[in-house]
This record gives sequence, C-alpha cells and structure tokens, in this order.
Amino acid sequence: MKSTVIIYKRGQGYVMDCHGQHGGGYQGSRAGLTPQEAAVSAARAMMKYAATNPEGGTLMAPPEVLELVPAHLHDIAP
Repeated sequence: MKSTVIIYKRGQGYVMDCHGQHGGGYQGSRAGLTPQEAAVSAARAMMKYAATNPEGGTLMAPPEVLELVPAHLHDIAP
C-alpha cells in the first residue's frame, strides 16, 4: 500500500497525518505554525514513509505548504 502524508490547517497552525506501508504512522501530529514549518514536516515525513516504501507515496497539503515542498517529494512513484 502506498504511503500517504496529509497536512491540514487546524486553528492557528498545521497538523499532519501519516500512514506507512504496514499501518505505521500517526494522526493529529503538530506540523508547525507557519507554511514553512509545515513544509519541512511534510518533506521529512515523505522521506521517512514514502521514499522507503517500495510502493511509493503521496503528499496532500494546502497550496501554501505544497509550493514550498520540493516537487520530487509530492508524489513518489514505486
């Protein structure tokens, strides 16, 4: 199963849900207060969960976060 990293706005900051290949991951983890902090959290999660997954992974995030994450980490193909 592909890994999924989801960043979303909640209150004054950003929150992240991650799902790994074998069900690992977490929900509702703080990803930062600014789009820059959320982008770093998203990139780190994609490297941890999607880059190591043989089936790859996908990042979903608000536009202001997604534009700061390197393009090659938006969707990692198997």
